[in-house]
Amino acid sequence: MAKRSKSGEWKSSRLGSKLSAYVELVRPHNVLAAILCVILGVLSASRAVEYSLSILDAVIACAVVALVSASGYAINDYFDYKVDAVNKPYRPIPSGRVSLGEVLYFSLVLGIVGVAISAWFNYISLIFVALNAVLVYSYSARIKERGLLGNLVVSFEGSASILYGSLVVYTRTGVLDALSSALVPASIAFTLLLGREIVKTIEDYYADSVRNVRSLPRVVGLRVSAVVASAVLLLVPALAVLPLYTKLYNTSVYLPLATVTVVIVVFSVVKLLRSPNLVLAAIKVRSILKIAMVTGILALTLSLLIT
Repeated sequence: MAKRSKSGEWKSSRLGSKLSAYVELVRPHNVLAAILCVILGVLSASRAVEYSLSILDAVIACAVVALVSASGYAINDYFDYKVDAVNKPYRPIPSGRVSLGEVLYFSLVLGIVGVAISAWFNYISLIFVALNAVLVYSYSARIKERGLLGNLVVSFEGSASILYGSLVVYTRTGVLDALSSALVPASIAFTLLLGREIVKTIEDYYADSVRNVRSLPRVVGLRVSAVVASAVLLLVPALAVLPLYTKLYNTSVYLPLATVTVVIVVFSVVKLLRSPNLVLAAIKVRSILKIAMVTGILALTLSLLIT
């Protein structure tokens, strides 16, 4: 058997490196979380109006959010490459595995396809997705540099996946209860995401100076920002009680997982406030809060599925 040439091995290695870079750009774990949020929105709306969305519709809704989310993560790397060169030099662009032009083109294709597919439902779906796609791009290009406003946009975009799931059911039924059913889970998601985003700005305190981001820590200081993040996060336990007062969720399934989520959030707050080194603490707390996001989504989703 003929041996592969060194040139062939090099090309294969380069191709593999580029493909892995594209996978890293879209952050598959975050895209999966967005898909789960769509499913959560679909389930809450379906239970509220007693309507079963077709599998095809559900798959298309998930594909729309997955594509637009992936586009947003890629364009964020495009605008953040200088910050990543300082904070995360292993990322696809600063590591040299993909070029700026390739990332821009990749992001635009994903976003355009996602928006186009959203027209499958109706013009309301198309407008909602298109506006969110523009907002995602605007965040990376300009809004991120405005600190807290950027945090609010990211948090809204995360909760918007839940709203979109309910919107899809609304397009098929025309019943407004489909939309209102998603307000509680979307509010919980928004609050948890906002707290985590502020924690992330504490983590990025030094790197944000590269883009002159007017993040909360760079405006009011690390310690005050930690207090603000903690105050926001402590709203989560209060909001987590709300599903218990609706008829949509199975409380015996929801309560144990929601309790785990609340414990993780409170633990994160204590860890952040008690730490003498807030930047290092924020790195750990951000990861811990990601677990809370997963348990929170599972609490709401499984309690809708298991009746």
